[in-house]
Amino acid sequence: MPLYCAAHWVATKGCTLQIDPLDLEVWKRPFSQLLSRISSDEVAVTGLREGQREKIEGHIFAGISVDYPVAADTSVELLLSSELYLSSRIYVDDEHWRKRFNDSLQTRYGCKWSHLMVLKSDVLRHWPFSSPENENSTTPLATKTGAPGRPSSMHLVEREYRARGDRGDTKASIGEEAKVLSEWLRSTHPDAPRLTPKTIANRLRQEHRMRKAQK
Repeated sequence: MPLYCAAHWVATKGCTLQIDPLDLEVWKRPFSQLLSRISSDEVAVTGLREGQREKIEGHIFAGISVDYPVAADTSVELLLSSELYLSSRIYVDDEHWRKRFNDSLQTRYGCKWSHLMVLKSDVLRHWPFSSPENENSTTPLATKTGAPGRPSSMHLVEREYRARGDRGDTKASIGEEAKVLSEWLRSTHPDAPRLTPKTIANRLRQEHRMRKAQK
């Protein structure tokens, strides 16, 4: 399973809790627990390097810095670092994961391993939560809901943003695109919770940059 999905499994106790995926504090403890198990070789991890999947030594993850999936932008400190850091991205679907929206090990010189995956059996052994309705799904609940009492419409906006990208309709700047998406949400889903252009821009900024760089 994608490394992000393992962290999500831990954060939501087997998809039985709703979380706010944009809250940084939600992710610190799950990633800390997961990376501790990886670094002690209790959870096996693999990644792609030069198109080949290979096992990554667990000790590489000991004390590693993390660019959490909620970050609108990777910190300058990490971008300029010559040491490896973990860059985690929210799993949306298999298509986006296979492109550039996945977990990777990076340095200032580029990506060392991409498409990080862990053994599902290892994760279930250490975090044996029961979730029958989700056990056959790898899509995280966090991409669909917000925290209890804080419903989110972000999954609707993300879906429309990617559909616009497939049609070639996205604006050049994320600010302009966010305004369009905010208005789209208001007019198309009038009963859904509102999202400001600023909130949308912060959520999609990195993906927007990556999409523009690929053109």
